[in-house]
Amino acid sequence: MKLATLKNGTRDGRLVVVSRDLTRCTDASFLAPTLQAALDDWARIAPHLAALSESLDHGSVPAERFHEHDALSPLPRAYQWADGSAYVNHVELVRKARGAEMPESFWADPLMYQGGSDAFLAPRDPIRMADEAGASTWKARSPSSSTMCRWARRWNRHGKPSGLSCW
Repeated sequence: MKLATLKNGTRDGRLVVVSRDLTRCTDASFLAPTLQAALDDWARIAPHLAALSESLDHGSVPAERFHEHDALSPLPRAYQWADGSAYVNHVELVRKARGAEMPESFWADPLMYQGGSDAFLAPRDPIRMADEAGASTWKARSPSSSTMCRWARRWNRHGKPSGLSCW
């Protein structure tokens, strides 16, 4: 089952189910208006989304062409994010720039940090800056396996994969 969030003029977008070949999608907002709403009630909603996915792949429900340019980030306003992909060399340079020592344990222990979120740009939306000539540093992210921990634990307990993908 593939899910996406399409732009619809709201901050959270509209939930759709996408065909296996990523060419078509069908509205799923009658089951849950957004992906966040589906995750919040996953035990009840997931079987209906799976059935809708099967119906879409069999051509038995109304469908529209899926255009990745119309997709928002899967969760446009996530409550938080956790990053477990810190590169030690980068951490060392940042700490050195701040005049901070690099703890020896950083070379052996996994590094993770947590951040708050307001809104994520859609994967293909432009980055708007007040002054493009100014010195800015940007870091791109492609969340191929970011989930709410509570949801991931619950889903994994039942032997199913967890993760959200950006297009």
